Amino acid sequence: MHESLGDPGPKPRPALVKNVAITPDETGEVQLVYGTTNLKMMERRNDFFVTNNAEMDACGLYRATRFDLDAIAWIPWADEWFDILPGYKSPIIGHLTGHGIKMLQTTISYRQK
Repeated sequence: MHESLGDPGPKPRPALVKNVAITPDETGEVQLVYGTTNLKMMERRNDFFVTNNAEMDACGLYRATRFDLDAIAWIPWADEWFDILPGYKSPIIGHLTGHGIKMLQTTISYRQK
């Protein structure tokens, strides 16, 4: 079941792509985990954090970022939802490394227990 989409926010935010889908009307949708630089490390221990400089570089993040594993939404693959930042050719600014993917999987596994 898809969440209510609302309106795009006032500024671009980093996000992890959790899933992609083609709807029956053949438009694309992306399931995202929203990121924020508001770390709240003590209050949000079960979220996913990218704080290591090498991982931040690979992800295209300029600051440590918390990905809120409780804020997952399906949104349309449409221009109003995805900005292309200066110096990039698409909205994709980076990728998790193999180590980052393992850490995310560990965090998700831990949350499910």
